Amino acid sequence: MTEHLRSYGIQKIFDLHQKKDYKEETLFIAANIFDRYVNMVGVTNFNKMNIVQLSTISVLMSAKLEQPISPSFTRMINLLSPEEKKNVTKQSLIDLEADILIKLGFDFNFPGPIQSLERYQRLLDYQLNKTVYDMGFQICKFSLNEAMFLNYRPSQIAACSLLLSINIFEEDQDHSSKRKFFKPAKNGKKELNTIIWNNEEVTSVSGY
Repeated sequence: MTEHLRSYGIQKIFDLHQKKDYKEETLFIAANIFDRYVNMVGVTNFNKMNIVQLSTISVLMSAKLEQPISPSFTRMINLLSPEEKKNVTKQSLIDLEADILIKLGFDFNFPGPIQSLERYQRLLDYQLNKTVYDMGFQICKFSLNEAMFLNYRPSQIAACSLLLSINIFEEDQDHSSKRKFFKPAKNGKKELNTIIWNNEEVTSVSGY
């Protein structure tokens, strides 16, 4: 599987997640199922014709874990394009789901960045700031689209996403504010302030 093909599969997960208006955690679990299965099968062994099937069943399985109402296979298939439907049937999804369950050993207890993002917000006293959270979520979300971020732990991605969102938010606020997350640089440009890394509570929680 190429990085371009993986990106297509992840974006299909984005698309289905948005159309169903599922919870944020559902998105990250779906992407995790997608990547873990490909890793178990092998990137060179995965049939590229099954990419939409894997994206669809990943969302369905994630919804079973996170959503209050059990998802419908038929309704999810109906959200696909006419061309995509040619390679996706209810039975093919059921068969792939069974294979995923076996390959992953029925283990779906894995952390995502959302829990860490919320915890870091509380530690930095930004838990009531929805703007910061929304930006942090979007950064975490779109990091899923790039294969390079598979090398990082969800807690690391959450910490960096929150750092970026806080910097963006604070830059837009009154420059006279005492909470400065940007610092002046010699060249006249502003540098990213990494004060979050100096917070002992965040360091102990994230483990780095």
